[in-house]
Amino acid sequence: MRTPDALVDAIDRRFGEGREALRGARLFITGATGFLGRWLLDYLAYAHERYALDLSATVLTRNRAAFARAHHAVEHLLDHPAISFVAGDVRSFDFPDGHFSHVIHGAHTTARATFNREDPLIQFDTACAGARRVLDFAVQSDTKRFLMLSSGSIYGPVPAGMVRIREDFASAPLPEDVGAALNHGKRAAEFLCAYYRQRHGLETVTARCFSFIGPGLPLDIHYAVGNFMRDALWGDAVVINGDGSPLRSYLDVGDLLVWLLTILTRAPSGAVYNVGSDAPITILDLATRVRDLLAPDKPLRVLGRDGIGAGRNIYVPDINRARDELGLEMWTSLDDSIRDTARHAQNHREDQT
Repeated sequence: MRTPDALVDAIDRRFGEGREALRGARLFITGATGFLGRWLLDYLAYAHERYALDLSATVLTRNRAAFARAHHAVEHLLDHPAISFVAGDVRSFDFPDGHFSHVIHGAHTTARATFNREDPLIQFDTACAGARRVLDFAVQSDTKRFLMLSSGSIYGPVPAGMVRIREDFASAPLPEDVGAALNHGKRAAEFLCAYYRQRHGLETVTARCFSFIGPGLPLDIHYAVGNFMRDALWGDAVVINGDGSPLRSYLDVGDLLVWLLTILTRAPSGAVYNVGSDAPITILDLATRVRDLLAPDKPLRVLGRDGIGAGRNIYVPDINRARDELGLEMWTSLDDSIRDTARHAQNHREDQT
């Protein structure tokens, strides 16, 4: 099992000399107080210390204290000399003073708010108006590189015979699909990036993020793999609410951070990359894999409820562009990711409540 230190070491080993592109960097980061952001900040703090990179990261957050409560052992980040926090809503925050060389924009409606059915207009506005606010800030602060964390959910229904979705797949959620508010907002945010790149010369790059796994993943909301791990660790049975047929794939969070940092520092301006694993697995096989690894004696129950998972039967990216252009790969096996995530959850069960 990887310890937190081992996860950060693995990120550093695979990012390698790419870290030199961050020497002296002044980063502004939104959406950094969730599952992904915790490890991003951990790595930046580590790299700053080990390699004397003289970098700094300013993190926009609505609630610094909530970040501390939500994640185990982040005290070193709260008072780290290279990391500062500014309070504000992504749609209306006051612009910090000074020059920022890089912006990583990942703020949108939180996963827990989505799970709790936050109003669709708030979801859309947070994604769209939030992106515009951060882009305006980037222009004012003379930012050179802007990484937009978009989503694979901007793609629409997948036709029969397609298993992996390419970046040039032109389908989108239907405009009248109010339930896809976040997806519509992310698509609008990508348009805004293109506009600001053309109008202001901002070097924008986009990561269309799919599904991920790793220590700190919430187990109690709408993530299937997290639900299966929760069931395997503490339930009477591992339960599949649907029929188990949808296809998914999962990239380890450590690998994900190498991808994002590489895209931020090396991708050509205007480039768009799918980010995720291209190894499809059915929900049924995923549940079986989790059960077999964590609780082989527990039963597996398939409830087969109508409509569960039917809205998106395939959610697997084609990642050949990232492989060919940036040399990115999936280094961590799904089995290892499941074990690491489950062990972290066992050690810090209070973080799941």
